[in-house]
Amino acid sequence: MLRNLFAAEWLKLRRRPLAWGLLAIFLSMLLLAQGLWALVLALHMGAIGGVQLHALAPAQVEQLKLQLSFPGVFGAVLGQVNGTGGILAIILAAGALGSDYSWGTMRTLLARAPARGSYLWAKLLALLLALLVATLLALVLGSILALIVSAWLSLPQRLGGRDLLMLPVGMARALLVILPYLLATLACAAWGRSALAGMGGGLIFLALDVGAGSLSSLGLVNELVLIMINLLLQPNITTLVVLNGELFGLDQALLTSAFDLQFLPSPWQATLVVIAYSCAFAYAAWRILSQRDVSGQQ
Repeated sequence: MLRNLFAAEWLKLRRRPLAWGLLAIFLSMLLLAQGLWALVLALHMGAIGGVQLHALAPAQVEQLKLQLSFPGVFGAVLGQVNGTGGILAIILAAGALGSDYSWGTMRTLLARAPARGSYLWAKLLALLLALLVATLLALVLGSILALIVSAWLSLPQRLGGRDLLMLPVGMARALLVILPYLLATLACAAWGRSALAGMGGGLIFLALDVGAGSLSSLGLVNELVLIMINLLLQPNITTLVVLNGELFGLDQALLTSAFDLQFLPSPWQATLVVIAYSCAFAYAAWRILSQRDVSGQQ
């Protein structure tokens, strides 16, 4: 049953213009972000018409060189997956479940396979596979861009076997970061029986979660306050994102002020908390789907 439902969900995703449109937007944003960083570095090095603009500190310049060459480009791409990619994943998840209500496809699927838990699992697995494919394509695009920029600016390449072995770890961690937001979006879409409800609920939750993460500086007040704040989702998400950057030699704190690394939870806590939130949202989505009729009646 699960295999058949998954095949149906994957077929729907592959044929949805929304999925291809979001993929094109994501890859374009990745190309734009890396291209702008390459332009900043080229201006600093005087590689464009001999004009030099020294707007970065030496440590920031070294980080840019790492980010635009191997293996640092892997960390940069995975960071983009958890940035822009996370927002687009919410839109994709909302459309994937919400459209089943508006198109009437849920009634057809559940008539053949009435187990709503299996339906939800199939939906989630298809979404994760789509995100995995998008991540692989982004890594390929980032690698091509890194080869071009490295040849242009004579950047050193330090790609080793260890970096390739750690790449699956980084990809799995990036998908884990997105997982709770996917499940929260599915729960909202099931509750509102529409793609709009899922999209709105997912994006609002993301905004509130990011806002809550800014409270980490309150850990200066009291250690107990820091412990409570670190039980929120966002500080633990930040830990996993930072770890993915460090896995390939990057230090995001040098290029952005968005990371307050001083008060972040440990890697083990971050992993367990993200899994706990994901399980809670998965249970909520399953309960809502199980207790409501497909037509929208209680």
